[in-house]
Amino acid sequence: MTGNFGSLNKKTERFIMGADCSTKSFAFSVFDNGSLIKWGEITFKGNTVFERLADGQKKVRLLKQQFKVDRVVIESAVFVQNKKTVILLAYSFGAIIAALIDGGAVVEEVSPLVWQRAIQNPPLTKPEKQAIVDANPDKSKAWYTNANRLFRKHRTRVWVRDTYGIDIDNDNVTDAIAIAGSRFIA
Repeated sequence: MTGNFGSLNKKTERFIMGADCSTKSFAFSVFDNGSLIKWGEITFKGNTVFERLADGQKKVRLLKQQFKVDRVVIESAVFVQNKKTVILLAYSFGAIIAALIDGGAVVEEVSPLVWQRAIQNPPLTKPEKQAIVDANPDKSKAWYTNANRLFRKHRTRVWVRDTYGIDIDNDNVTDAIAIAGSRFIA
């Protein structure tokens, strides 16, 4: 479900996994009845995207079985301009989601804007964007776009630190924690 969150069944859904997937890795978080108990990133090994995804699928299945995950909250795919990247991400999402639903877990997708807003990390305001430009004059449009993205990644890291008391220097992992953790915000 993209947009609003689906409803958790608190009586039957004990283990909730947050997931941030790419063609090279799978960042995850695991919550037991709302408490964060494990997090990390699995790197896929292989020389081609297909070899990496076969390796990743095996590793993700093992991780999911370790916790008997009931629900996986995964960041939905977003539009990107590069067609090759879109195709590779589609392969990755397909392979990893297949591993996640094997055994009956519910998979719920949530858009980046929904989970980011839930943790009070909305898109940058005009004054915030202007402050970045003022502090870094004469940069390219691409540089500013990346600086804005990094600013929001930092806010997610701070939210994870303040909410769970852990400081993680890995944007993929902090995203995976926030993706699932945002489900528990009243």
